[in-house]
Amino acid sequence: MRGRRTLWVTLLLVGCGSSGNLSVNGALDASANGGGAGAIGGGGGSVIGPNFDAGGCASDNAACVANNDCCSGTCVGGTCQSLNTMCKTAGNACASNDQCCSKLCKDGACSLTSSFCVQTGDACLNAADCCGGTCNIAAGATVGTCGAPPTGATFCNGGIDGTVCGGCNDCCSRLCAPYGPSGVNVCQPASGCHVDGDLCRKDSDCCGAAGTGLPGDGNVTCEIEQGHAVGICRNPTGCNPQGDVCHFKNYACSISSARNDCCGAPGNSGACQLDALGVPRCSGLGGTCRNPGDTCSSAADCCNHVPCVPDAAGMLRCMTPADAGPTCVGQGGACTINGDCCVGMMCNRPLGSTSGTCGPYTPPPSDAGVPTGGYDGGPTCALYGQTCRSSSDCCGGVPCTGPNGLCNGEDGCICVTPIK
Repeated sequence: MRGRRTLWVTLLLVGCGSSGNLSVNGALDASANGGGAGAIGGGGGSVIGPNFDAGGCASDNAACVANNDCCSGTCVGGTCQSLNTMCKTAGNACASNDQCCSKLCKDGACSLTSSFCVQTGDACLNAADCCGGTCNIAAGATVGTCGAPPTGATFCNGGIDGTVCGGCNDCCSRLCAPYGPSGVNVCQPASGCHVDGDLCRKDSDCCGAAGTGLPGDGNVTCEIEQGHAVGICRNPTGCNPQGDVCHFKNYACSISSARNDCCGAPGNSGACQLDALGVPRCSGLGGTCRNPGDTCSSAADCCNHVPCVPDAAGMLRCMTPADAGPTCVGQGGACTINGDCCVGMMCNRPLGSTSGTCGPYTPPPSDAGVPTGGYDGGPTCALYGQTCRSSSDCCGGVPCTGPNGLCNGEDGCICVTPIK
């Protein structure tokens, strides 16, 4: 049994840097104490940790000799102890998805890789592993469980980016769609600013932050509890600012539960519109668009729908594309989600932040040991929100969708769940 546990630890540490923290989406956690500074890739990107095989470690209540034998990292009286009695944590033997905290039972074992961050209640090594930015590790233990995300008076309840979901209204972004590598439905990040209830590190991460000059400027703050690095976007007073989620009917969901109160155009005025990813967002610009270099809340604000990405100060602005160049962000460029980046790239960003950097994406291998998908015959599939020409280009079985429906070779299409 000791050898099996050693294999599990080795797999965990493959993604670690000199700080000893788990690598998330291929980017090293910059925080030496695991305080939530790890990088994540929004909306489908890469594997956050090991894909535990059945038998790679001893399951809860199995016989053990030492802590290293157990998936939980704790052996007491010759028996592996449980990290979580409500669901099975990573590495434990399983027969169905609903037994696992991650909601993914793969090859007979619970896998962390249902999403781009670890689900509440599942195994973690540091806060940066977790969707909610909290990893609770008992004194003397090496493995803990992800805690619930920060809470507050918002119009969503814990449905932060990356959370496994059953429907759009489970999510702060009001968009539940497949995570590319696993195909599991997770709450998809909205492009640009973070919506009400989602994670943030500073006010400028949130839709409605002061200084943008957009409808609802100054209505929203990033509320962070003392001693924490990550909080949630809150709109304590006033209308819903530009880019925030809003009330919409008959899209990927039957209805969005968000309130109908967009700044500059309250009520049923048509200001609530779906962006290219299918997120219902406030758009109070009166039919105008923002030029390159102008402030923005999301790509939906920008002329020609170029990415809305952070400048050096963290302010979101419409990207200025190179002459005749692509309207996507290349390697080393600023991004907010994977959909901002060119195919073959993913957005690595600190948990809760809108300031990320596009870097190379390596898809997980298929059962045959080769990457799945492939855009234009290349080795890399297109992630959620990235350009495509046919559905075979997209990761995880996501359809290639354009203005007129499913695409078959034409330009102007992206990998996204069709808007109904």
